[in-house]
Amino acid sequence: MSENNNSIGMNELVNYEKKSYSAFMKFIMETLWKCGGSDKKILEYAPYSDHIKHAGIGGVVVATTVMAILAMGFAMHTIFASPDPSGAIDPITGEVALKGNWWITAPVALIWGLIIFNLDRFIVSTVKGDGTENITIIPKKGKSSELLAMAPRLFMAIIIGLTISAPLETYIFKREIYREWKLSMKQLALSEEYRIEQENINLNKRTHAQFEEKDKQVKLQQEKYDKANQEYQDELSGKNTGNGWGDGPVAKKKERIKDLELQELNRLREELATIEKEKEKFKAEVETQKEKSTKEVLASKPGFLDQIMMLERLAHTGKKVAKFDPVTNEVIKGKEDEIYGKASAPIWLVRILFMIIEVAPVIFKFMLNKSSYDWMQQNVEQILEAKQGISLHEVIDEKNNMHVYRENYNASRIAEVTKQQNDLEKENAIHAMRLYAAKEKEEIDKDPDKFIKND
Repeated sequence: MSENNNSIGMNELVNYEKKSYSAFMKFIMETLWKCGGSDKKILEYAPYSDHIKHAGIGGVVVATTVMAILAMGFAMHTIFASPDPSGAIDPITGEVALKGNWWITAPVALIWGLIIFNLDRFIVSTVKGDGTENITIIPKKGKSSELLAMAPRLFMAIIIGLTISAPLETYIFKREIYREWKLSMKQLALSEEYRIEQENINLNKRTHAQFEEKDKQVKLQQEKYDKANQEYQDELSGKNTGNGWGDGPVAKKKERIKDLELQELNRLREELATIEKEKEKFKAEVETQKEKSTKEVLASKPGFLDQIMMLERLAHTGKKVAKFDPVTNEVIKGKEDEIYGKASAPIWLVRILFMIIEVAPVIFKFMLNKSSYDWMQQNVEQILEAKQGISLHEVIDEKNNMHVYRENYNASRIAEVTKQQNDLEKENAIHAMRLYAAKEKEEIDKDPDKFIKND
């Protein structure tokens, strides 16, 4: 009696009718089922656990779609961004904020999200395990290798996960990326200054050589002028003759020589001043080039690819500076302090997180045990096949391996009917030909001359 009561209680507990939800929850559940590629009509009659399981699979597909939209949105925002006209300051970079072009960002991000949604939905919809929680690695009797079947789907899921993670990583590590960008730009600015100096060094040497040569000529000419002027002064004072002051023809000749030397000296001085101006001008131009190049480099903003490269640089290199002794207030040669090390661990943790989100549905579907939904789905498929005249047959070969093949009864029936119809039409045609031949033979017997013509 108690067993009967227990049985009745279980029958009352288990509801084999459709599960009912509120209008809002019904919309949510059915949407998630469709996103996961599940059959709504079968799931309605499946246990609640199957409802949750397939809604979870659809939820992961929706989550990856949302992440793909956000990732492409960040990428398009970076690629097509321009300085904010209002001059608002970005709290992370401390510079003028960048404003994206929503007319490009929104449609491209949505299209990319739909592409990822379609790929994810295809991946989870085509995954079918052997119905056990263990993933078959080595093919066994009657079971193929699930790992081999999983490999292409896993590869696609990993690629999608990495593609989605890259733009989001640039946003998550934005502060660190901009810090590395500024350090890189300072190093690039110094490199550009050195390059400009090297490009102009030969021209600078040539100008400097001209200046040195002209300076020597000025000094020599100065000596000539000083000598000519001294001789002229000596002639005027009578030092050479001992007769006192003299302003005669010799003095006038020496005065002309002195004036010519002075003219030559002034000419050389002007040429030297011109070369010196060119030298200073050249030096100023080089400094201007260096300053302009430095400003352009330091003012440049990182694009999307630049941010990816800075992220890889953070993952592979740290930052070291020369060790400083606070006691002596000097730099200790040969020793360095590490400001920060390689950031590969946190960066790869974020990447792996996105890859796990993308890969998890594939792995879990191979690890799921067959549930009521799976058996009901298989039953419905067989019923639909049977209604279309398709039958499954199991055959065991000589090695005791079971093979399943399908036989199409409708096609066989149509082929048999067509064959019978053709055979009957053939028999009727032969019979008609025989009757016609017999009738024609009777007419020949009655009047042979009618059928014989003599030309």
